[in-house]
Amino acid sequence: MVSKGITIYSYISVTGYEVEFSVPNGRIINTENDNHSAKDLEVESKNIPGKENYTGRFIWRVLQNSREIANRYNDINSLTGNLEGGNMKSTLEDQSIFIGDVIISYGFYDAGSGKAGLTNKDQCFVTVTANQSTWMGSLAPQGSPAALKPFSRFVLVAPHDDGMDTMQNSDAVINALDASNIFKFKENIPEIQWFGDLLPSEVLVHMLPDIVYALAITQKDTITSMLGLGARYFEFRPAFPVPLFTEISHLENKPYFQHACIPGLAYDVFLDQIVAFLDTHVAEIVTVHVRWDGIVSECRHPTTDELNAAMETALSKSKSNGHLKCGTIESLTQSIDELRNSGQRLICMVETDKYDSWTAEAYATLTAAPIIERFESMNTEGQESHPLTVLQCQATSQSIKEVLVYSVFAANAATSCLSETKAMLDQQTLPWIRDNVLTRLQAEKPIVIMNDFIDGATVDVAINLSRARLAL
Repeated sequence: MVSKGITIYSYISVTGYEVEFSVPNGRIINTENDNHSAKDLEVESKNIPGKENYTGRFIWRVLQNSREIANRYNDINSLTGNLEGGNMKSTLEDQSIFIGDVIISYGFYDAGSGKAGLTNKDQCFVTVTANQSTWMGSLAPQGSPAALKPFSRFVLVAPHDDGMDTMQNSDAVINALDASNIFKFKENIPEIQWFGDLLPSEVLVHMLPDIVYALAITQKDTITSMLGLGARYFEFRPAFPVPLFTEISHLENKPYFQHACIPGLAYDVFLDQIVAFLDTHVAEIVTVHVRWDGIVSECRHPTTDELNAAMETALSKSKSNGHLKCGTIESLTQSIDELRNSGQRLICMVETDKYDSWTAEAYATLTAAPIIERFESMNTEGQESHPLTVLQCQATSQSIKEVLVYSVFAANAATSCLSETKAMLDQQTLPWIRDNVLTRLQAEKPIVIMNDFIDGATVDVAINLSRARLAL
């Protein structure tokens, strides 16, 4: 008998819903009582019909009052562990499902044999939560006592590296590269140098899409969907492409989100989606924090005039008759209704200081322990000298050489090491934030919860903490 294990996670916060996970001759039904827990299933050859057949179907179903409203599946070979088919074979295609007032977020990690500290069990998470397109308006309605409180009482959700939700622009560059010019990636991205030491340039060119996927793709939903999920804080690193990349490809020479020098979402497209959302959600406020952490020197930063022009162009497309305006860092201390009444519902800051849990050493991990230790080290006194407090839930395990190299050599579109740790870390980081923030971080400063592959569980923690802080 051979088998392939699957660790399952779910989070449910809407009444009447369950998540059923099943494999041949095995089934688990999770309710809200199973939030932040992990369980295991096995695709076992003995339970699969057919003497020469080793492939069994893993499927999850979301049930509303016992009626199925959504499902996804993968066919898993119990002998090799490989995916033989299904509709969760690519992380970027695992986009959240909007059904009425409910959002289902999910993800799947296709595990290898467990090298470099990675698990040998596939991972799958499903969250079922309310549509949070209007959560700020619901918590602090116009004219209510809560809306008279400072904006800084909100706890905001931030998608980590929000502009890396697409391969479209990076593919435009990668598809134009060859052995003669791949040196530009090698010299600017240390992690790619690891592969350059192992492979000739001709081979490295063909593997580059898998390397970039494992290294940089941190989100799977569009900005519009992230806003619907409840995200309200976005750190965006806009910069122009490396000149060589625009010379050899059809990539337009304008600012894109940059992961080192890997281009993600275009800045103008990002702003347009936020403005369109704010036009139709008039009680919501979005914060954009422009930063340039880790961007290579060849990627020119937009000037202040260019940033202002991009914002003005985006605002000019608003259907608010000029009422939607751009706020600044000073907006953080104004009341919620002051911002709404003045139209400052798109707050934009540039390279603002922050009290952040992230360090390169602590977050190069496959476990939650060093991240929790960083959370434990933070306190109200530390907040006081910074305008923002940021708690990052995601690991940067791709910075561990063996992890990234193994993930790429075993690569398909569902083997990113970032998706390997997502649900396991959330199971520990989110309850810590839920249980400790109100007592440990009491300064009158906005608190940001950042995460990869943004989901409803992360958003729920932020909303519930916001509710408590607005009641103070």
